This record gives sequence, C-alpha cells and structure tokens, in this order.
Amino acid sequence: MRNYIYRIGASAKLYGFDDPILEVPILGQKLGSYQAKACTQWGFELIDVADQNAIPVSEEPYFCFDAKMVFTTKFLSAALDYANTKISENIQFGLEGHASAQQHALPVGSQEGPLLFPFYYVGNSKQKAFEEKLLSGKEYEWGIEMPPQVMPGGRYALNQNPVFAALLLSPFHLLGANMALNLNRGLSLQEKLPNWLRQRISKPFTKLTSMGLRLMNQKGKNCRIHPSAVVEGCVLGDNVTVGANAVLRMSVIGSGSFIADTAVVSFSVIGENNFVSTGNHLVNSMTYQDVFTIHGPYQYSIFGKNAAVFATINSDIRLDLKTIRIPTAIGVIDSKQIFLGVAYGHRCKIGGSNIIAAGRLVPNDYVLNPPDFITLKFD
Repeated sequence: MRNYIYRIGASAKLYGFDDPILEVPILGQKLGSYQAKACTQWGFELIDVADQNAIPVSEEPYFCFDAKMVFTTKFLSAALDYANTKISENIQFGLEGHASAQQHALPVGSQEGPLLFPFYYVGNSKQKAFEEKLLSGKEYEWGIEMPPQVMPGGRYALNQNPVFAALLLSPFHLLGANMALNLNRGLSLQEKLPNWLRQRISKPFTKLTSMGLRLMNQKGKNCRIHPSAVVEGCVLGDNVTVGANAVLRMSVIGSGSFIADTAVVSFSVIGENNFVSTGNHLVNSMTYQDVFTIHGPYQYSIFGKNAAVFATINSDIRLDLKTIRIPTAIGVIDSKQIFLGVAYGHRCKIGGSNIIAAGRLVPNDYVLNPPDFITLKFD
C-alpha cells in the first residue's frame, strides 16, 4: 500500500459561507491542518489532487478522500484495519447508524440508505465496483432529559464515539461535526472508567459528573474567571474573561472571548474574540471569530465571522415535530434533525425582535432590520 493518501478538491468552498474549505474551523483549528494531523498520525503523507483522475496510475493500493471530509484518527484507523483484510478490493466507507452519527453527521444526500462518504480505498484500480463498509466504534451513551412533547422519547442524545466522520455540505454540517468532536473530548475520561462508574456519571448535573468534568478543564494564559462562575469540561484559550455566575459546560472557548455575567455556554464551540452578552444562552452552537450575540437563547446554530445578532428569536423546532430541511451544496435536503437552528452568515447583522425559522441560512453580509412594528421615531 502507498504510504500517502490523496485529498481531492482542496480548492472547494463551504456552501453558503463561501470559505475555502480547508480553512473552516474545527475546534479552533483549520480543517486542512486537522486532516493533515489525522493522516500523519497513521504514517500517511497527504497529497492534494484536483480530482480522482489526477491520482498517478499505479498497481499499489491507496486511500483518497474528498477535501470536505472531517474524520477522526479512529475512523482512519478503522478504515485502514479493514482495508488490510481486503487488500485487493475497492471500498467506500461510511458510518453505522449509531445515535452519535445520527445526531451530528447529518445526511449527505436525500437517500434513505446508509451514511456513505467520499472516502475510498482503491485496492484494484482496474475494477470499477466498490464494496460499501460502514464503520463503527464504541458508543458511549450520554444525554439530557427533555419534555416528550418536544422530544419524542424524552431524551436528547449527546453520545460520544471515537469513530466519527462527516462531509461538510453546508454550515449545518460544519456545526454538527464540531459538536461531535467537542463531545468526543470526553472520551479521554470515559475510556478510563469502569462501566458501573461510567453509568453513574452519564447523568448530567450530579455531583460526581461535575467533579469528572472539572478534571477535563484546560485554561490558557491570562484568563480572568469570576469566583462564582461554573466551568466544567471546558477548554479556554488565552485571555478569556468569564463573568459572575456564568456557566460554561463542555465547551471550547476561543482566545480573547468575553463571557459576561450570568451567561450560559453549554456543549458549544466559541471562536476567538467573541462577546457573549449578560444573560445570553448558547447551547449546542458554534461561532467563528469576532461574533457578538445578545439576549438569546441561541440553540443548534452556527454564527459566521463578525456576525452580530441582537435579541433575535432563533427558532429551532417545528411544532409538528417533523424533521427540518436545510439548504446544502446538493440542494435542499432533510437534515433528519428535530432540533436545528439557524446558520448566520459572515458579517450579517440581525436586528432585534426578528423571528427566523429553523434550518434557514442567512446570507453573508445580510442586514435584517427590526420588524415594522418596532418604534423607530416619535412625532
């Protein structure tokens, strides 16, 4: 097998946000760097090609993947292990339908079939057919209880699985990938615990769970954290400020960000130099750098760089509990998600009292003024 892996279409851009695909943020680093680290860990040299036809002809087997792919080192390892058992075959890889994949990978087409990705092993370049292989890892159950009238089954899954991958067809796919990889930070703790203890800490908000999460905290230089703030399971960059009675739980906070008094940031990935205003609430959300949010709550949403969102009602559910459709690079598709918020484009400004329906994509540079019923002047 060749000791390099081919990345196809590195010049692509993220649909909707128009970022160069290799520069989109994955837990605070660029996707291109994230991919390179994952490949290097398993001894592969990463080589960019325009398309699959540009891969040099050889009798040796090789791996290749679309540049819009996010995958963990465990996903690559599992693919490599399986390919070594079928050295002369062609294989396309995907994910088993675990709760972690269903919650965060998001579909890559309108098909009802398995979740397959443009991630290939070519063991026989003369053969056109590909075997489909769905990879699976150990699923660690975690979640929060929710009212059954808004969440069938009464539970929102926050499962963790070391074998994860996603294809970034929209900002919502980027949001899902970051949410999954953020949760997977908890695997370092989960994998060390016996089953009986793992089950006890799988329930949020217990004393034991809080103690475990605090062991995961990492803090950069020159951070200022009020003594009354609660910080559990978080990674804080340099120069982060956290106000009085703020709650940060299982989140990544970028350098230079300001989390004001009583604000809540949970299960989220916050970019650099963000300002989260007093009393605001960001949950299961992601922001780029230099984002301003006030009022909230903002849930299951992604905010582009330099976006400013003022007291907007961010819808994240349909009252009929049907899954939410989203715009993507391949058209409008069913996200398969009951909960999903809004994708706010780069540099957009959204005025107070607007209501935005779930699954909408606000274009880059869009200015949405307050509604007509807002008082703008007095006689």
